[in-house]
Amino acid sequence: MATEIAAFRIIGKSFGTALRETTAVIAVFLTAMSLGYWAGGRSGDRWPRLTTLVLTLLMAAATLIAVPALDGVVSPRIATSNMPIQLHAFLVTALLFGLPAGFFASISPIAIRLFATSAVESGSTAGSISALSTAGSIAGSVITGFFLLEWLESINRTITFLALTACGTAAVLLLSSMPRLTTRWRALSLATGVAAVVVAVSLALFAPSSQFEPSLMQDGSGWKLLFSGDSAYHHITVREKNKRRVLAFGIGAQSIMRVDDPNGPGASYVDACHLGRLIRPNMRRVMIIGLGGGTAAKQFTSFYPDVEVDAVEVDPVVARIAQQYFELRPDRRLRLHISDGRTFLQRTNEKWDLIIIDAYTTNRYGTSIPPHLVTREFFAEAARHLNPGGIVHFHCAFSETALLMALQKTMSNVFTYTFTSGGEILGSNVAILTSKETLAERVSRTPAARLPSISSYVGGFQPVALLPGSVPLLTDDFAPIDMLLGRVKQE
Repeated sequence: MATEIAAFRIIGKSFGTALRETTAVIAVFLTAMSLGYWAGGRSGDRWPRLTTLVLTLLMAAATLIAVPALDGVVSPRIATSNMPIQLHAFLVTALLFGLPAGFFASISPIAIRLFATSAVESGSTAGSISALSTAGSIAGSVITGFFLLEWLESINRTITFLALTACGTAAVLLLSSMPRLTTRWRALSLATGVAAVVVAVSLALFAPSSQFEPSLMQDGSGWKLLFSGDSAYHHITVREKNKRRVLAFGIGAQSIMRVDDPNGPGASYVDACHLGRLIRPNMRRVMIIGLGGGTAAKQFTSFYPDVEVDAVEVDPVVARIAQQYFELRPDRRLRLHISDGRTFLQRTNEKWDLIIIDAYTTNRYGTSIPPHLVTREFFAEAARHLNPGGIVHFHCAFSETALLMALQKTMSNVFTYTFTSGGEILGSNVAILTSKETLAERVSRTPAARLPSISSYVGGFQPVALLPGSVPLLTDDFAPIDMLLGRVKQE
């Protein structure tokens, strides 16, 4: 299970973390485990020796330790291939993790064959080893997901650590006697299971929550429910009260629209999306990753007749709801694409003047953003799709957490010039020399003047300050989003 947790991160950075990719990882692992159980049973019967178990562990370690290098060769080629996108994650997971998962699964039936000294004891032995295997899976999942990756600060080092652990286990088997080992395994099974449950429950109790739209928590207060349903990514609701329509994932508000002014002001942070246009008034092409109710996309095409927008949304249900309930009208100036944002960039040669990233999700544990959309490699990919003077604008919904500074450092590593205002970060490789006074004057001459929060974003516009060395640089190899969200930003 620790290997499977690592697989989600490896696959996620190249292909996303949606239901399709998650399903691919689970399906491949289950298939490999089924074959491994069968092969392990046959091997245990044919070669009922300790060396069979040790060699299987060593083969699992050898195939696992090769995953990072193999990922660097295989994943980019498949991600940019003409193969149907539905097959990408399945194929890469099978190539990277099929053999390690199969070898690890083979261990249990081989161990059962070795330790079952008689038919009378076979049931007890199988039960004990199965219990131990399950307890180990629980412990491996919790330790890897909550502690190991943060400690090692690298998914590649985590995989290497797991492989070396398998090698160490093989060495212990060679040095230990069978009867004593069986006794130790039984004791370890109980201790590990109890510890894993205690850790999992403790962490669940302290899981952070996010800022929710308070009105969505109220029942019988005049809200009219227009839509409620589940997609592959979210539980989605649309509610309306006093001509104010709200799109929510879980109970976290994502978009707000006045029914009598569908292209007007929405959630306050959307006003900041206009900073790029104010800095470069001649920009014509805008890309938005993360649609929500489409507030920013609608405003750009409504406020600026010379602007074209490409809106990229991974969830087709969200795209449909934006059109049905939030007056989003795709046309030749507003093109809607159903795709993961990073995958979309990898598969196109087009360029834009402004790329806005606003791709969040909310569930009962809080709000989060996919790790593969915050890394140095992702921002480098976005930079390659900018026209001369183009700007990447990242909306950080966690301006009071350590994630903001990590994002600032990461974007500063990619872009020569980075500016910030509140939770907004703007990066460009062409100097941003526009003063606050000039921005304010441009606001007064554009439809952006009707946005209530734009003045405060202009007033807070400033270069990103020099950041301390303790702030992590987010990479595909290590992007500890959950860890950073749990820390308060250092001033």
